[in-house]
Amino acid sequence: MMEVQIGGLIGLYGGAVIGILAWWFGRRMAKKQRGLDELHAHIWQKARAISWFFTLASMYILFTLIMFGMELRAAMVLGVIMLVHFASWGITGVILSINMNMSEPLKPSKVKFGISVVAVSLIIFTILSITTGNWWFLLASVPPNTIGVIFALTPEKSSEEF
Repeated sequence: MMEVQIGGLIGLYGGAVIGILAWWFGRRMAKKQRGLDELHAHIWQKARAISWFFTLASMYILFTLIMFGMELRAAMVLGVIMLVHFASWGITGVILSINMNMSEPLKPSKVKFGISVVAVSLIIFTILSITTGNWWFLLASVPPNTIGVIFALTPEKSSEEF
């Protein structure tokens, strides 16, 4: 008989409850500040559409790992797909929100490069973690991911001198 993993249940349902509360609180605050307009709806609809491309890419990567003989459990695969989908939705939404609300938009090449750094480091360290069975390797992806996000979201300094 299978053991019940209390930590897993707490993480699964606790994460869902915290996520729903954060979503509700964020929408409540945005509504008070008149932030739920057509632009907000457009940004998050576009972010959701873009996140499906990341989700599709993660599915192909996982299928490729399975074809190379790696044994993956359904819960792990679904968790990775869900994490990729939600993370890419959130990150894309934040980037689009920042870009739409700035006086001068971010340069697409910088954003693409920063996102590429994040994606490549996540892929490399995830594959390394899966192949070695040591999930601590994922912590090594935090510095490159942070650098990639900062690079993507930092506008270039103006060349005009005052």
